[in-house]
Amino acid sequence: MIFRRHFAAAFALSLLAGAAVATLPAAEAQTQRQPLTKAPAKKPVSEEAAKTFITEMGNRTMTVMMQQGSPESRNDSFTKLMLDAIDFDSLANQTLGKMARTVTPNDRKEFTELFAAYVIDVAIQKLGSTSVQSFAIGALKPQPNGDIKVNTAVTTGDKPLSIDWRVHDKNGDTRINDIEVDGYSLVIHYRGEFERAGVSTVPGLIAKLQGLTNGSGILPVVRTAMK
Repeated sequence: MIFRRHFAAAFALSLLAGAAVATLPAAEAQTQRQPLTKAPAKKPVSEEAAKTFITEMGNRTMTVMMQQGSPESRNDSFTKLMLDAIDFDSLANQTLGKMARTVTPNDRKEFTELFAAYVIDVAIQKLGSTSVQSFAIGALKPQPNGDIKVNTAVTTGDKPLSIDWRVHDKNGDTRINDIEVDGYSLVIHYRGEFERAGVSTVPGLIAKLQGLTNGSGILPVVRTAMK
């Protein structure tokens, strides 16, 4: 699948202030990111904090991509970067969609940890096969719920892409809670992936992710980080 195949480029390069994610096929790309339930009020993130955060994550990404040494060492650094940058609690909750309304706390925790490991594994598979020609941070777009979309643009040898990094405040820290490529959401992509697999229960999703992360060296790292 195009979106998943290029996710590492999306994350790594766009944290340099751009992204290398390809757009989804038309059949997958029409659903826009919409809240399923009315979320409680939360502290808005400032435009300055959002821009500073994406810039700092970009600098860290550049350091990781230039890191010398073993692939294992670089993968460890990239894993830590993703865990620091992404609010996987929010990303997993949004991906569950309607199922998030009734999921048990234990199942929510298990799904979140497995989902985070899966997303990071997919990214690492493509890490190192990316290149960037130019990138830039663009407009900042405040959202009604207090989030900020930080627009980034990148050229990677194919075509320029417009990426929005949606960031929010999580307990006083700025974190990414969705990525949108030309309006197509990472949350919607993964939700659709699970729906197309015919999985409609949280235990079913957990079982599927357990299979996908079987033998993953990332999963123990994620579980430790999310204790």
